[in-house]
Formats: sequence, C-alpha cells, structure tokens
Amino acid sequence: MYTPGEKLRLAWLTAKAAKSAILYARQGQDDWQPNPRIEREMDCITDRAEKRWERESSAAFAKLAEAEDELTAAKADLRAAKGPEKTAARRRRNDAKDKVRRARAAARRYDPHA
Repeated sequence: MYTPGEKLRLAWLTAKAAKSAILYARQGQDDWQPNPRIEREMDCITDRAEKRWERESSAAFAKLAEAEDELTAAKADLRAAKGPEKTAARRRRNDAKDKVRRARAAARRYDPHA
C-alpha cells in the first residue's frame, strides 16, 4: 500500500520514463533502456512500501490476537460472576467485543483472502 506521496512520485517517474521512450521512438532508435536512476528510485519506493506493509500487518494481527485473548478472559469472568459483579463483567465483555470488532476491521485490510 503506497502513501499518496509515493503514488505521486511513482506516477511522475513513470511519466518521465515514458517521455524518454517516446523520444527514442521518434528518433527511430530501437535500443531504448530505462534510466537506471529512475528504476532504482522506483524500486526503493516499492521496497519501502512493502516493508511498511509487513510491519503494519503484523502489528494489526498482533492487536487482533490480543483483543481476542481479552475477550476470552472477559467471557470467563462473566460466567464466574454473580450479583452486582455480573453487571460489571458484562460491561467488560461488551467492551472486549467492541475491541475485537475494531481489531478485525483493521486486520481485514491486510488479509489477502478477505
């Protein structure tokens, strides 16, 4: 996933490479090669985006696992609670459910099968 600045820079570099290719074609030259500096910069942007994607996805799935563990503990507390403790335990369980729902929504962005 690219940031807006990265998308803009990649589009600009692509346009620059296309312009160079068109100039070569107009001159009747068939041996056009993309500028290595442009290729390096595009590769650098892509690598940086992939690394950021991996870090963000692992963090999102870690948050999801943490929220699911918290929900499991809250459900167990609710089953064991009695009287006025049950109301507080029910509130904790509902808060944990909300946290899981938000964590799933965040992790869904990184799931390749969703």
